[in-house]
Amino acid sequence: MDAAAVNSMDISAIAMIFTLGALLAASAGIRAFIPPFFMACAGGLGWVTLPAEMQWLATPVAIGTLAVAIVLEILADKVPVVDHAMDAVHLLVKPAAGALTAAALMDNNSMIAWTAAILGGGAVAGATHVAKASVRVGSTATTAGTGNPILSIIEDVVAIGLSSGLMYGVSHM
Repeated sequence: MDAAAVNSMDISAIAMIFTLGALLAASAGIRAFIPPFFMACAGGLGWVTLPAEMQWLATPVAIGTLAVAIVLEILADKVPVVDHAMDAVHLLVKPAAGALTAAALMDNNSMIAWTAAILGGGAVAGATHVAKASVRVGSTATTAGTGNPILSIIEDVVAIGLSSGLMYGVSHM
């Protein structure tokens, strides 16, 4: 963040924003569209103030599109073979979702803050996705894929719980 932003926020608030951004990005590494959906809803309801560049996220079209994407992602992730195909596609999608979600927490136009949110959020989401996909490959190898839908449900619960809890925290900062 630039010097003016650091002066207007204490270091603990900055650390909290980056921590929340990293955790939301990790959630995006599990389910790409859940954290941006929660961020969009919180922005639309006025629970959080999205940066001017991110106001589009709180529009009904964006919220509706994210809701449809969540349903499709959750359903497709329960289908053997399709889940692995999605993991391949999501090598690009989830880092982008993590970067988007982390960037939506930025409340200033500092290039340093935006760069940290985009690179950090993307890296955290990407690493989380690779770990999740690796567990899935192991599950497929050991259970012939029958364990994957169970893992998928656990991932749904974790992503929804983490995102909703974090959005509650963000809205009360």
